[in-house]
Amino acid sequence: MNSTPQIETYLRELARALTRLSAHEREDILAETHSHLAERCALLGEAEALRLMGPPRALANSYLAATGHANPSAGHRLARLLPVTMAVGAVLLWVCMFVSVTLLLAELAEPTLVSIWLNASTGSVFVGAANPDMVSLLTDLAGPWFLPLAGILAVLAGVSGFAMIRAAWREFRSPRGLAIH
Repeated sequence: MNSTPQIETYLRELARALTRLSAHEREDILAETHSHLAERCALLGEAEALRLMGPPRALANSYLAATGHANPSAGHRLARLLPVTMAVGAVLLWVCMFVSVTLLLAELAEPTLVSIWLNASTGSVFVGAANPDMVSLLTDLAGPWFLPLAGILAVLAGVSGFAMIRAAWREFRSPRGLAIH
């Protein structure tokens, strides 16, 4: 059978997807695929033969799996990092909770110096304790709302961090791993 551009493209894509195999194995598979395509093209026509073969990547994956060269997809490799990522996120949330509680306690101790501040001359906004000499140059953006905002943020960050670490632990201990397909 003379190869058409569509068949040559199919075989090139298949060869690219089989790079984990040795050159000999790859050539055998390409020859076998070419033979199957020739038989099917004679019976069904080129378009139908290519459709029935399926995408080159899917065919390559079945050969790789059959030869023991299958590699987990990027999604599965990344899925193994999910519990670690969740644990890091939980720690960051707990840091946020600690900072919020610290600011809440500082607000209780010195309400005129702790808030969300705007420095109009530089346009910068910051949260925290202001230098007593600088308070007159700053605008208090939170006012009496700073204390409840800091409290709500502390509670939300703590609860979210706890929920995230529990989910990470469940995922880590799960025998099935993540069901990402």
